[in-house]
Amino acid sequence: MSKRYTVLGLSVVLALALAVPALGGPTNPVASISASAKKIAQKALKKANAAQKTANTALTAANSAQSAANSAQNTANTANSAAKKAQDTANSAQTSATGAKTAADKAQTTANEANAAAAAAEANANTRLKGVYREFGAGSASNNETSKSDSVLCKGGADEATGGGHSIGGTANSVTVTTSSPTFYGNGWFVTGQAISGTPTWSIQVQAVCAEK
Repeated sequence: MSKRYTVLGLSVVLALALAVPALGGPTNPVASISASAKKIAQKALKKANAAQKTANTALTAANSAQSAANSAQNTANTANSAAKKAQDTANSAQTSATGAKTAADKAQTTANEANAAAAAAEANANTRLKGVYREFGAGSASNNETSKSDSVLCKGGADEATGGGHSIGGTANSVTVTTSSPTFYGNGWFVTGQAISGTPTWSIQVQAVCAEK
């Protein structure tokens, strides 16, 4: 029984100790420590919240920076691919240009050689000939005779025949030319023709290409 009273008494004392500060009595050390710890905890929580907010802001900025870096890398990769394609195109164009230049140089060399040969031929011709003209023969009669011929001299035989030809009148597809050559002394041209089917009506005329001496 006495122990029960003792415990009851201690309980009353403890209750009074906790109640005295609230009634304006002396300060309770336990209550003071509790209040101080609470303030410290609140300040720490406030700082923790601020730090968390700062960390969240930093994480958001870091994510944005990473996204920007990824976008920049993709852009750089695309630009690098385009640059490689452009370089390949440029190399191909350079190769084509080099080939074209080589072909042009060869063509120019050939043209220069041809011009030189033409100039030499012209110079040689100028030393030999004064000009070139054509002489036409009188032509054969137009009838159905089987064989015909015609001849002509270059200005009466004074100049040289460098070539010759002929023309067929009438039914030309039934006639063939059997001779076309310089005259015996080379200062004229003559031709002969022959009917090859049926009895066509035809004629033949010679022409000579003459070099004036």
